[in-house]
Amino acid sequence: MASLEQRGNRFRVSFRLGGAKHHVGVKAADRKEAEAGLARLEENLRLVERGRLIVPEGADVGLYLISDGRLEQKVESVQSTRLSELFRAYREQFTVGVKEKVTRKMEDIHLKHVLRILGDVTVTEVTAGAVQRFVDTRSRETYLGKTVKTTTVRKAVATFRFVMNWGVRQGRTKTNSPDVDLFFAKERQAEPFRTFEQITLILARGGFDAARIKELWDGLFLNPDEVSEVLEIVRKKTASAWLYPFLVTAAHTGARRGELFRSRVEDFDFGGKLILIRELKRSRAKETFRTVDMAPLLETVMKDYFATIHPGGMYSYSSVAGQQITDG
Repeated sequence: MASLEQRGNRFRVSFRLGGAKHHVGVKAADRKEAEAGLARLEENLRLVERGRLIVPEGADVGLYLISDGRLEQKVESVQSTRLSELFRAYREQFTVGVKEKVTRKMEDIHLKHVLRILGDVTVTEVTAGAVQRFVDTRSRETYLGKTVKTTTVRKAVATFRFVMNWGVRQGRTKTNSPDVDLFFAKERQAEPFRTFEQITLILARGGFDAARIKELWDGLFLNPDEVSEVLEIVRKKTASAWLYPFLVTAAHTGARRGELFRSRVEDFDFGGKLILIRELKRSRAKETFRTVDMAPLLETVMKDYFATIHPGGMYSYSSVAGQQITDG
C-alpha cells in the first residue's frame, strides 16, 4: 500500500491514491519513529479508499494523511452514501416531468439490477472494476430464455452513470461515476425486414428451431394491403373498443406508441384534416409537436369512435373516462 524510503538521515513515504503516485517527507529522529508515521498514513489511506475520510480540495494529500489532517484542516470523517440511499433519493426527488413515466419505470428496473449485482455498497466503492463486473454478470444472464441484449446492458450502465453524477450535482455525494471505457459483449445486428413471401420461402427450406422462426417473423414487413387485412382482423375480434382506432392511427401516421398514449381528442382537426402528434424524442428540454395529414380511413374511424364509443375525457384512446392508456 505504502513504502518507507530512507536517504541518509531523512525518511519519506511513497504511496498511490486514485491511480497517482505521491510522496511525503516524514519528520522523524529514527527509523522506528518513521515507521510509526508510515503506519498512520496507511491507516488514513484505508479510510480514504473506503470513503470514510475525505481529502479536502487543494490539500497536500501526503501531508494530510500523515498528520491526520492537522497540517491542513480537521479531518472530515463521513459515512459514505450507499447505493440504496442514492437510488431512493433519485426516485423521490428527481424533477417530475423531465422524463416520461415509461422511461422512469425502465430506470427503476436498471437500478434494481445494479443493486442486486453489486450489492448495497457505498458510492466510493463503485470503481471501474465494479461497473465492469456488473456488465459481465448482466451480460451472462437470460430473460425469457434469451441472453440479455447488449443494448439493454448499455442502457443500464447509462442510467447508473446518470444517477451517480446526479448525486454529485445535488451535493449528496462527492463520487462521480467512473469515467472509463467498458467492454461489452459483441452486439448482433437485427434481422433485416422481409415480406411475408420472403419469410415463407426461407421457412420452406426447413431445419429451423422455434427461436429462429420467431426471429424471422419479428422482422415481418407488411405491405399496405396486408396492413389493411390486419386492421380488419383487429376490428372484428378485439374486445377493447379503443384498440382498433389506436392501431389505425399508428398505421396511418407512424406515431410512436407513447405518442398515441398522450394523444388528446382536440389533436384531431377534422376540418383541416390534420392530426397533431405530441412528440417524445425530439427534445429533452420541452414538449414538441408535429402534424400529419389525416387519411380518409383514419378520419372515418376516429369520427365514429369519438361519436359512439369513446368513454369521455381528454385522452384520445381510453377504456375509462379521463384515464390514459399505458403499457400495462
